[in-house]
Amino acid sequence: MSDETLQPTTRVIRAIEDQIRAGRLKAHGQLPAIREIGADLGVGYNTVQAGLKDLRARGLVYSHKGKGSFVTEDALAILSGSAPSSTLQARVENLEGRVEDLERALAKVLERLGGTDGSAGQSSSPMSDADGQA
Repeated sequence: MSDETLQPTTRVIRAIEDQIRAGRLKAHGQLPAIREIGADLGVGYNTVQAGLKDLRARGLVYSHKGKGSFVTEDALAILSGSAPSSTLQARVENLEGRVEDLERALAKVLERLGGTDGSAGQSSSPMSDADGQA
């Protein structure tokens, strides 16, 4: 199947995977900007975002808000099917960073809503009240 007949998101994913396999994108190397990837492949911004989301979920890339996306340490091993156990650690670190980003965004929303003490919208969990344990 030629790349032209693939779904646009799949083309993005395959193009980045191919660059990793070929050594053009190395561990911790920065990917081109989203708009540049889109222009090179003839796809839109949201399509590139969807492709990067898939690559992140598979542990091939990680992103830092405002800095860009980067190839993970184990990306080549994941693609070749010989990923070491450190892949799980890399995914955990990626998720921790995303949680921190979400916590900052939530704090900004709460501040705008007037809940600067962080208590806005909090309620006790029925699970923790039932037996005194979380």
